[in-house]
Amino acid sequence: MKHNIKAYTQIIRLHNRLFAMAVLLVFSFASCNKEVTTAGTASLSIINAIPGSNDLLPNFRQEGAILYKQAAILRYKIFFMTDNRIRYYSGQQRLRIYQMPDTTSKDQPLFDLHLDLPVGSIHTLFLTGSPDAPDTVMIRNEQIPFFPQSDSAMAIRFVNLSKGSAPVSINIKGLADGSEVQSLNYKAITGFANYPVRLQLQDYVFEFRDAATGTLLASYTTLGLKQTAPNPWIYKSFTIAFTGIPGTTGATSPDVFLVPHY
Repeated sequence: MKHNIKAYTQIIRLHNRLFAMAVLLVFSFASCNKEVTTAGTASLSIINAIPGSNDLLPNFRQEGAILYKQAAILRYKIFFMTDNRIRYYSGQQRLRIYQMPDTTSKDQPLFDLHLDLPVGSIHTLFLTGSPDAPDTVMIRNEQIPFFPQSDSAMAIRFVNLSKGSAPVSINIKGLADGSEVQSLNYKAITGFANYPVRLQLQDYVFEFRDAATGTLLASYTTLGLKQTAPNPWIYKSFTIAFTGIPGTTGATSPDVFLVPHY
């Protein structure tokens, strides 16, 4: 009997110790969370639309080299949510963007920008031009369309990021040239327009043409429009970007790509 009481007492003590350790861990975790919690931030999407560029690396540090473990990679015509959408900064922010492999603090950045990013704001930074003459299109304080559940639609806008291109028109395949946009100059961007998303509709094919001659330059198809849940298009907003070097072929030829928003 004494042995049973002694064993029971040891179990109670062990239980109390474990409970105390658990409480201590909870408070330690809460304390750590409180210490690393950051103030409100802004959202900045950065898109590499520079034909002929290598991978680009952004550096948000005021001074010094890139922290490679935290560095995003901006690839030409590719949008990854984890790399291209930055949500860690706000206020007055320096942004240097380097082209691989020239990424040390001694190298000259492709861009050295000073941005104003108010807390809670949304911005989109398109990188365009050429590696020798880089340029930007900055859309500040974005107003991304919101769709109620009763509105089966998506929103699309268009931007011309093809340096040296003539104005382009945009039409839905089968409709007249310019049915969506009559003329879009270099660095010009349209507002968002709503397009129905329904199972009975076919995928939209947006054709980009030389506005003067009607020559087809590139096209984009909204694959998966008829897909059931989760549908990749419904209630969402997108930019279709026209880029490339006029008159070239291969990797730098005129082309279009998709930038998803919220």
